[in-house]
Amino acid sequence: MALCAAALLLANAPAAGQGLGLARVSAVKAAFLYKFGSFVEWPAGAFRAPGDPLVIAVFGDEAVASELEQITQGRRIESHPIVVRRVRDADDVGTPHILFAGGPRAARAHAVLAAVRGAVLTVGELPAAGRSGAVLDFTEDEGRVRFNASLTAATNRGLRLSARLLAVAQDVEGR
Repeated sequence: MALCAAALLLANAPAAGQGLGLARVSAVKAAFLYKFGSFVEWPAGAFRAPGDPLVIAVFGDEAVASELEQITQGRRIESHPIVVRRVRDADDVGTPHILFAGGPRAARAHAVLAAVRGAVLTVGELPAAGRSGAVLDFTEDEGRVRFNASLTAATNRGLRLSARLLAVAQDVEGR
């Protein structure tokens, strides 16, 4: 219940449009990325052992990566310590549990999202023309950082999204 409340608070966090700047937007996105891990059910085999780290990879947004490193330091999701890994290009993705690809170079971010295979919670940023193809997409609505979800993309990746996560999504595709 506490995690759901935190997600609801984050869903209403003001974004840059209300004068809090890009640093605040990065902090909100990093907090979302951390919390998302608590609302996803990965298939058997996604972790070799109960204490294996949950890896969150970040491409294209150094500010989000830095914020994420700070807020996850020493924290766990269930029994998994969190490791933040910076990704430089599509060949460097590996097999994280969560992959955020964002930033100003949308074409490269899209290529990184497309390169990842398997049970990875992919998180993009909603382009002006529509969905990024990711399971979750950040967007801004009335000056607030929000996210949309794709049940189709989640199912294709073998992931189950919690109903509590879907309840705070701005839009859910495939319902």
